Amino acid sequence: MTFGEHLEELRGSLVKAIIWLCIGLAVGLLFANRVVRYIQKPLQEAIQQFNADRDLTNLGYTDLDAEEIQPLRDFLMNSALIWELVYELPEELQVLAPNAVEPIGAGADTSEGDLESPQLVVKPHEMSELIRRLPDPSTLKPKIQLRQSKASVNALKVEESFMIWVKAGLIVGAVLASPMILYHLWTFVAAGLHAHERRYVYLYLPISVGLFISGVVLAFFLVMHYVLTFLLAFNGSMDVGVDMRLTYYVNFVLMLPLGFGIAFQLPLVMLFLQRIGLFETEAYISSWKVAVLVIFVLSMLLTPADVTSMVALAVPLMFLYFLGILMCKFIPRGRGLGSAAYDPV
Repeated sequence: MTFGEHLEELRGSLVKAIIWLCIGLAVGLLFANRVVRYIQKPLQEAIQQFNADRDLTNLGYTDLDAEEIQPLRDFLMNSALIWELVYELPEELQVLAPNAVEPIGAGADTSEGDLESPQLVVKPHEMSELIRRLPDPSTLKPKIQLRQSKASVNALKVEESFMIWVKAGLIVGAVLASPMILYHLWTFVAAGLHAHERRYVYLYLPISVGLFISGVVLAFFLVMHYVLTFLLAFNGSMDVGVDMRLTYYVNFVLMLPLGFGIAFQLPLVMLFLQRIGLFETEAYISSWKVAVLVIFVLSMLLTPADVTSMVALAVPLMFLYFLGILMCKFIPRGRGLGSAAYDPV
């Protein structure tokens, strides 16, 4: 085939891949709302646990793992309740005349066409009279009450939720359509490979996909909870409240598993570098201390700025580094790309 014919073949493969991506996007948008709600669950659970632990600490409990307070702790977490200290007014001041309240904003339109009742406030002169009649603050009785506080993320722009919906649909669609997308791209690449070179891909591509999925699953279902718990506790130690923004949180949820999935390719990268002659197995073994340092640096760059996620990524990578050494040592060499010998038999 001429160079122009190769370009035409590539164009055809890309067009087919894009068509499948569009089909996947159309299907993904049907599930985008559920996906966005689902990825908020780790944040909601972490906030509810943080609120329960903070309230129990403020109430004087020092050992939050004590068996006798676990029912109360679970009740607070499962019901999303937080403690509040309020001062109860005398009963005679809690009853207002019907004309003591008015809608927010004088002259507000409260016609029958409004679907919701207007929010009411106490009239200014009535409030002044109420404040004047308040007793000495030292005589007010403190009262503890429980209030439900559902954790959620907020959008600061009108179009923000829509863009996140499209992004979630695109990601879901790309995952659903990935087999067909990879198939059309593979048909273009495979046409230029020898049979033994295609076997190289058939062997190592499933391993690569398996490692990537393992990293994503570890990050989302295990590490995410501890990272959010650590970050919330750190903010709480500085008396800083957290009002999570939708865009930032979704990007955070996507970036952490993606970083784990890419980092989990370490054994295959080591094997590839060893097969092409850049590194020998003995060099991997002798420089393992340097490798551990590099792993921690990469973990710092591939994860958010917290110690928990960095350690949670670095520890599995150390095991994968030694797995890469075993793969380099025991996977047999075969015919390689062209004349090099670094692909399977």
